[in-house]
Amino acid sequence: MRSIVTAPAAILSATAKPIEDFATPWLYDLVADMARIRRAMGGAGIAAPQVGEGVRLFLLDAAQRDGTVLPRHAGIERLVVANPCIIHHEGEPVTGAEGCLSIPSTLVSGGRIDVRRSPRIVWRGSSLTGSAIGGTLDGFAARAFQHEVDHLDGILITDHIVAGPERQP
Repeated sequence: MRSIVTAPAAILSATAKPIEDFATPWLYDLVADMARIRRAMGGAGIAAPQVGEGVRLFLLDAAQRDGTVLPRHAGIERLVVANPCIIHHEGEPVTGAEGCLSIPSTLVSGGRIDVRRSPRIVWRGSSLTGSAIGGTLDGFAARAFQHEVDHLDGILITDHIVAGPERQP
């Protein structure tokens, strides 16, 4: 059974490989494990490397164990994306506090990290069956999508920290 992988595990800083085989039992089992772990931990999303699998897959889902949605996760609809690509970033980057299931210190009060992200994105990817999917996301959903794509590129929110006078408010 898969479980959450925490930093500094090497898989979290590696570039994930594209998914080539769709609609397989392995892929469906991976998504089921990711959903179980995300729901148990209360996050808004999870990427395959966070459960030890180096493939380009993530899911967004803001529903908590009791079916409610935390106010900070508003705007997230369940979305499972294989081989995601951000086609276009729109708007001036906005600073927002983020946490990460793979960095437990960011999940406690006062532990979130400020990250600048585009407020709107246009994206594309594949469904679990290999069908082309895509769309536009705004606000927190756009932020969460960018956060998960970072995981697939081996980037953690701690990699966005700017020290000293360059730090953005």
